[in-house]
Amino acid sequence: MENIIKISLLIVFVIIIPVSAVLNYYSRSAQRHSEVKRYLSILNIKKVELFELKHPVVSLSTAVAFVTLLSVCFWYLVLFGEESGITNSANYLLGGANNIGLASAIDQEKITAYQSGALLTFNMAFLGAYLWGIQNIARRYSMNDLIPAAYYNIGVRMIFSCLLALVFYHLSKMIPGFSLSMVTDSSQAQGAVSKDLSDVSAQKFMPIIAFLLGMFPERGIKWLTGKFSIFSKQIDNKDISVRELPIQMIEGISTYDQIRLQELGIDSCYDLANIDCIPYLFKSPYTPRILINWILQAKLCVYFGQNVKELRDHGIHTIWQLKNYKAEDLKELAKKTALTEDMLLLVNQQVSEDKEIERLIEAQLELSKYWNKKEEN
Repeated sequence: MENIIKISLLIVFVIIIPVSAVLNYYSRSAQRHSEVKRYLSILNIKKVELFELKHPVVSLSTAVAFVTLLSVCFWYLVLFGEESGITNSANYLLGGANNIGLASAIDQEKITAYQSGALLTFNMAFLGAYLWGIQNIARRYSMNDLIPAAYYNIGVRMIFSCLLALVFYHLSKMIPGFSLSMVTDSSQAQGAVSKDLSDVSAQKFMPIIAFLLGMFPERGIKWLTGKFSIFSKQIDNKDISVRELPIQMIEGISTYDQIRLQELGIDSCYDLANIDCIPYLFKSPYTPRILINWILQAKLCVYFGQNVKELRDHGIHTIWQLKNYKAEDLKELAKKTALTEDMLLLVNQQVSEDKEIERLIEAQLELSKYWNKKEEN
């Protein structure tokens, strides 16, 4: 009876993935196709095949099959992992370097205990990645954006999160105080902790940490690389003048939006500021008003870098707003910010001569129209 319940749970948790794809394809995709046709009509684009996905059913089916198969394997480990005896025989995935030389019957209990903890960590990381994936599917279903890349992204996240969690688990066993450093920043506490206390801390906190790694693997890899000097030391080169402009600098972009833009090859404000708007409009689920606003924000970030915060405090959020400032207004703005008057005048002149910005504004107005208001006499 217990196995029947577990199998039923496995089926329920896994079937959500293919069902979401089927529902989206037959009930939601028509709305997206209608919107694309409207854009094509307004823009007078005849080469429709340039913006159509070739063999959409095959592409989507392959991606869904990939994530579904992964989910079956991972959910099997969650529900039947201990019963399968996978933790009893030594293997380097769950046991790591700690199992080297431990093969006798005397060491069997140590092997099983260690690998049981590793399996729990592995499973908790999968549960975090699975929960994030279900939330992502629900969000993208509501946005008519369940494309094959969305499912591939979830599958890769599951694999990456589980392996990353195992790395954390093995390091917590090998390095005294490592587990405590994951929950506190106190170097004195880390120095005072003994090896035995470190192992106890790992048992208490690793399942929770593994679950969070499944939800936010990027934060885990960033924290881990910061612990090793070979990764944490930055190249000391005074000639480097390229500023870091992460996509998070754009107002209105959430974590989900950042991942979606990365699927399109947009990783920074430089990328977003220089994309060809129309092709990306067909590839993304965002409305013209939102996408073009982000592009204009990105252009402002490219010109001013971190100083864009001061401009926002004075009501300037996009490069188009700065274009409308006159010379007198820019002089007053220079007095209120750390920006120089010459810099503001130079950027204003460059923006005024940039015809692409005017085309973006024109496209934003035309593509965002859904009704024709009659002018009052």
